[in-house]
Amino acid sequence: MTGQPISPKDSRTRLLLLFPGPLHNLQEYFSDRLTRLSEDFRGSVVVMGEQAGRAPVGAFDVTMLQVRGGSWVRDFFRYVRTALRASVDAERRNDPFDAVITYDPLKTGLAGLVVTNRRRIPLIVEVNGDYANPAVYSDIANPLARAFKRRGFVLLERQVLRRASGIKLLFPGQLDHIASLRQRTVVRTFPNYVDLSFFRDLGETKEVLFVGHPFYLKGVDLLIEAFKRVCSGFPEWKLKILGWFPDPSELNRAVDGHPRIEIHPPVARAEVATHIGRCGIFVLPSRTEAMGRVLLEAMACGKPRIGANVGGIPTVIEDGVDGLLFRSGDIDQLAQRLSELMADPGLRRRLGKQGATRARDEFTPQSYFELIREFYGAVLQTTQ
Repeated sequence: MTGQPISPKDSRTRLLLLFPGPLHNLQEYFSDRLTRLSEDFRGSVVVMGEQAGRAPVGAFDVTMLQVRGGSWVRDFFRYVRTALRASVDAERRNDPFDAVITYDPLKTGLAGLVVTNRRRIPLIVEVNGDYANPAVYSDIANPLARAFKRRGFVLLERQVLRRASGIKLLFPGQLDHIASLRQRTVVRTFPNYVDLSFFRDLGETKEVLFVGHPFYLKGVDLLIEAFKRVCSGFPEWKLKILGWFPDPSELNRAVDGHPRIEIHPPVARAEVATHIGRCGIFVLPSRTEAMGRVLLEAMACGKPRIGANVGGIPTVIEDGVDGLLFRSGDIDQLAQRLSELMADPGLRRRLGKQGATRARDEFTPQSYFELIREFYGAVLQTTQ
């Protein structure tokens, strides 16, 4: 990664970007995004990762803090201190930040609130989760603890967003659980940036593919059961589960040694593009999902897609036009959708072609960065 020399008189808007992480590959995640942002913006980035480091990317200086484990509280306070230090250092150079951008309203949102309260600069928050959905907290066995965590997260989200000058959402209705925001808050709704340049159609194998984790939230159990119900009628098809499952016991129990269900270990992003590019049907059966990046990747590959009708998935799948939707949690309807696609190559081609056309027309880097420039500009103009 290479940086751009920054003149003291550089007129580009100066941003402090706070990402939650943890990242496994800094260059893979940031290189294209920050290089494109550098056309209009400059500044600093703070993120958690597998190892500590600093690197210039475009007009941004990226600081990655190593996740030490053992105490998330300690890691959080290290993160806040680093964000504050970046702000203080910028002021000492007489080159302060014009705004702070956070990529969730919880961890980075709280850190951004600390930084912006200190100097009263605009706070812009991206809401990249559906924190009011009870499914988000399904990994907590104790019902009281589960309810307490959900209430705490929603309360924190509400407090951060009520102090934000700008809010970016992924789907309409994402903040229906929050009664009110500041009157002058700028709110925009559009998809996140996804680099689709690696993704293309590599032909069709008779394979239903899932990519992601964790097991329950992503509805992997639903997909496995639906596939089992219909696969006897389609002996040439198999199901592949590709993802990171630290405790594979649930997954193994659900698969139960089925000869046509493959559990594939996690792979690098470049390899993900190959798996999606070669599949026959792509499925994201989530119980909660704010957008579903993999759905855009499958779209770019021209693959027919099935998604749960929940959260932001309907914003990237138009049912019957460029993919199929099913009621979230409904195994019977998911099995029906699988049968429809496995039985009909013409339908697969039509949905895949329509998706690929939409990806080229709608989900382009140019479109995203035009929207983000307008959004940031509107916030800064409102807060002047």
